[in-house]
Amino acid sequence: MMKINKVAFAGLVSGLLLAGAAQAGEQTFKVVVNAYDTTIPELSVEGVTVKNIRAFNVLNEPETLTVKKGTSVKITVENKSPISEGFSINEYGIEEVIKAGETKTVSFVANKAGAFTIWCQLHPKNIHLPGSLNVVE
Repeated sequence: MMKINKVAFAGLVSGLLLAGAAQAGEQTFKVVVNAYDTTIPELSVEGVTVKNIRAFNVLNEPETLTVKKGTSVKITVENKSPISEGFSINEYGIEEVIKAGETKTVSFVANKAGAFTIWCQLHPKNIHLPGSLNVVE
């Protein structure tokens, strides 16, 4: 019976996953900005009762985008939130404002490797939850 080197095997699997997920050349994504507005009229926890809790969160869906370094990237962003939302990736100089119901496309070359935050420059990060652009070698 052959023994497989775990490190070599893990490297092969990672390489295959990255090759399938992030091809060089051009890659397009569609990101939908969705708002989730939740109201809980009453909640009792450990003998404490709170009333009229409202949570409003905004997510980019999908929240993580992965591309290979050198790829031309085109991201179409559709805002389904009831208010204007931002779409920023500081390291690539992207800072868009997308009105409610609007769709915008941003294009750039992913020429810097790393994990870069995709965030809304208009609202606090605990409301519009950040995403990630992962550029791999």
